[in-house]
Amino acid sequence: MSLAMTSVDQSGAPWVLNPAFRIQGGDLVNEAEGTRLTLTPPLRELWELGERRDGAPAVRLTEEAEKALRRIRLIVPPDASAAATGGLARTAGTPLSLPAGTRAAAAVWGLIGAPVDLGGPPGPRPKDAVPVIRQALAGRFRLLAQPGTWSWTLRARPAEGLPGLVDHGDLAVHPQTDTGAAAHERLRALVGTVLAQGHRPLVIGGDHSIGYPVISAVAGRHPALRVVHFDAHADRRPAGNAVTADCGNFVSWVLSEHPHVEWLTIGVRGVDTNLDQATNGRVSYLTAEEARAPEAADTIARFCAGAPVHLTVDIDVLDPAYAPDVVYPAGGGLDPATLTALVRSVAAAGRLVASDLVEACPSPSGRHLTAAHLADLVETVQLAEAGQVVERVVGRGSPVHNFAGEDA
Repeated sequence: MSLAMTSVDQSGAPWVLNPAFRIQGGDLVNEAEGTRLTLTPPLRELWELGERRDGAPAVRLTEEAEKALRRIRLIVPPDASAAATGGLARTAGTPLSLPAGTRAAAAVWGLIGAPVDLGGPPGPRPKDAVPVIRQALAGRFRLLAQPGTWSWTLRARPAEGLPGLVDHGDLAVHPQTDTGAAAHERLRALVGTVLAQGHRPLVIGGDHSIGYPVISAVAGRHPALRVVHFDAHADRRPAGNAVTADCGNFVSWVLSEHPHVEWLTIGVRGVDTNLDQATNGRVSYLTAEEARAPEAADTIARFCAGAPVHLTVDIDVLDPAYAPDVVYPAGGGLDPATLTALVRSVAAAGRLVASDLVEACPSPSGRHLTAAHLADLVETVQLAEAGQVVERVVGRGSPVHNFAGEDA
């Protein structure tokens, strides 16, 4: 792949050199992220031009070069450069990928693992579930991408219509030195680099505090954003004097920072002793009981209505009978089939531009059922988007017969 520069600016998007990179001998090295690049003449020229300050000519790249350099984070959006100094992400232990299918302009998902956890009761923690969820996703993606895989949900082979997926690694978190605010700042910057590449962020956590930096970054790109939030809890405690959001008030932080974002929370139940109702005109609710009613899908369709949508899921929206490995279980929750159907409604009614899925903990038994449910929801979205593309080989409601020995 050529990295030669040109006078034609293909994307027009602003960028700066990632300050985490340094020249070491004949290489460009980002020690924080474990990246090493051979310092070829085009890269050296780029580096020298980019480091000039006064009167330097604008550096313009070919489209191919820009994509390659953004992908390895040698260039980053200007507002990500401060956080990038300490590294943004590291290669995951289980890197994932999915073929882009037949659509030339497929809206690619950009996967980020976010092992962020701001504390809570003792026991298994959500930050430790990221590799478990990755392993569950790896198995599902292998099946989905096989040409012979048949989906009974679609009554079609999904492989040709699947959206693409690019793995951007796991957020670089330094548990001994990072504050919650530092981790959130770095995650917001990482999401910004994913958006700058034209990818839709797909973030797996971690606790629900990550919703604040992730949704804030997405709202900066999509001012008319609507958020569909599945959760047993409203997460609307007042922000108070804290320096960043936690898992119980991240909604309040997002709404305060982005006054045009509208919000629909689905699955809430029980009681809330400290609910911030300052922005209730922009927030709607469906309780768990209401979410089980047939009208729930219509409510979702009206709320999304073709708008850019961020889907955020706290897996404790499920009843503890199905998702036992969560920090704050609440009885009376949804069953997996209901949740899957409602997520399908979101994908059908809106234009999904980002998603985060959080709050699964690893299981002491090793079964990891709760993490598997999060992976199931990613598969649900993949199939829903594939279903908007692939030809229905067999019509819905028609039984499949194979009397002639032909492949159905």
